[in-house]
Amino acid sequence: MVAAVTIAVMALLTGCAGIPTSGPLGVSTTVPTQGPDGSLSFSAASPRDGMTPEEIIEGFYKAGVDTNDDYKTAREYLTTEFAGTWNPAAKATVYDADPAVVSNVEEGSYGVSVEVSSTVDDSGIRAVLPDRSSQLLTFQLTQVNGQWRISQAPDGVLIEAGNFESLFSPHTLYFYDSTFQYAVPDVRWFANKQGLAATVISAMLEGAAPHLNNAVFSAFPPGATLAQPSVPVESGEARVDFDATVFADASDLRRKHMRQQLELTLSSLDNVSSVVMTVDQQAVDLGAADPEFKAAQVNASVPNTQIAVADKALVYFQGNGYTAIGNIPDVSAYNPVDPAMSPVGTRYAFLSGDRKRLVTVDDAGTVRVAITGTNFTQPSVDYLGWTWTVNHNGGAHVIAVPSDTALDGEARDISAEWLDGAEVTSFRVSRDGARVVVAATIDGEAGIYIAGLIRDSAGVPRGVQTPVKLQLSQHLTRAVWERDDSIIAWNPDTEEPVAPVRATIDGKSEEFSPLLGLTNVSAGAGDRRNIYAENPEGIYVRSGNSWRKLEGQATGLAYPG
Repeated sequence: MVAAVTIAVMALLTGCAGIPTSGPLGVSTTVPTQGPDGSLSFSAASPRDGMTPEEIIEGFYKAGVDTNDDYKTAREYLTTEFAGTWNPAAKATVYDADPAVVSNVEEGSYGVSVEVSSTVDDSGIRAVLPDRSSQLLTFQLTQVNGQWRISQAPDGVLIEAGNFESLFSPHTLYFYDSTFQYAVPDVRWFANKQGLAATVISAMLEGAAPHLNNAVFSAFPPGATLAQPSVPVESGEARVDFDATVFADASDLRRKHMRQQLELTLSSLDNVSSVVMTVDQQAVDLGAADPEFKAAQVNASVPNTQIAVADKALVYFQGNGYTAIGNIPDVSAYNPVDPAMSPVGTRYAFLSGDRKRLVTVDDAGTVRVAITGTNFTQPSVDYLGWTWTVNHNGGAHVIAVPSDTALDGEARDISAEWLDGAEVTSFRVSRDGARVVVAATIDGEAGIYIAGLIRDSAGVPRGVQTPVKLQLSQHLTRAVWERDDSIIAWNPDTEEPVAPVRATIDGKSEEFSPLLGLTNVSAGAGDRRNIYAENPEGIYVRSGNSWRKLEGQATGLAYPG
């Protein structure tokens, strides 16, 4: 532990601008201590008499790691007037390289040149920037009683990348799909400081992140806010006080959805085990038990049986072998590839061998060519019965085919302007039906994206939201959902070893052991779903961090969805 703390202190020393490389040893302005839960907290040094403007600036941004008493130490570097208006929660700027103080950018001004790796805004939304992105932050200083103090600076704090995950933690806000059957995660990052419950709830009340906007729903009305800027937690019970107008037009069913959304969102806090909604500190009446209220599914599992192709027929694959699917006519004339099946019911889809026809099979076993085109992506069937693919006939066109063409019409183009000119290699809908993971090459660069699916109140698709890009160290061209907060991505290659990557929506990733000639990965949302892989030699199942070959022979394995 002593070594770990020493390294942390040295990292802070080397992460500051203007530190001399010769002369007597100095003392770090921030000292980390380890709490009982293993997390690090920091105590920053106050300004000393006689500090130069450059030293005041350095001391100020280094003190931004000390969140105690609402950044009390950092405010000591500011004039009294500015200390009352500076907002440290507005933004966190995370840097890798040492910031450099630039003297006299303008008369009375100083600047800090920062190489930024990521930022976190006041809603907790983290954005990872391209390598070697830089910003110049401007400071104004004035003398107060003979000592330099900062009279103007950008809101927010500067955080060294090595300290970021000690000072900030990911928290999952939850919203609903259009039917309120599924809880949809929205990961945010917040500083580890007092008042975290109120911070998390306030962010939830503000609404979903941009890539989920209009794709997910909140039980709370627009503009809902906390009555007080705090959420007391006693003996594990969080009491969340609202203005009465929040519940004025809310049915008992909606109020139950409200409480459930709060419970799910606060579940990431270790000190919260239950939630009570209040108005003027009096508990809100939720009414009698309602049979219409169903607990929202979190990380809902898809069925364990996969679909595959064997001997030019659609088959079920489970365990170590396959069985024929009954009630389906002979489809061998299509030379089926890339099969898919619905998470509910018995609907199927596949591509013809030349990938120019999308073929669907309804619950009655009726086979029909839903649409023709060019280089379709593997179909994905959501729980509402819509079959999704991307057609590359004259560009990338997102296509959705309804389960009932008599009611909802034929296949339709779905708006996704950000995919104009892209080459899409995977398009898979999440189990909650509110999101899609897309593998696409845009402007010559392959990437993995997550975007919300915009639907109307009847669940009819209307558009694909502008996405968020997962930050991965490799350019990967295939992706499937593993859980509601993670995906498996890979780059198929029949001759070289391929190592799939698990990536989570909070920015973490894990590389699996490679498999020679890997062409396909099958992963299913939910707990205890095995991960399968294919190469020209056959089918493998992930066991620990290695691959175990199975005896069964089939291709195109895919879990429902």
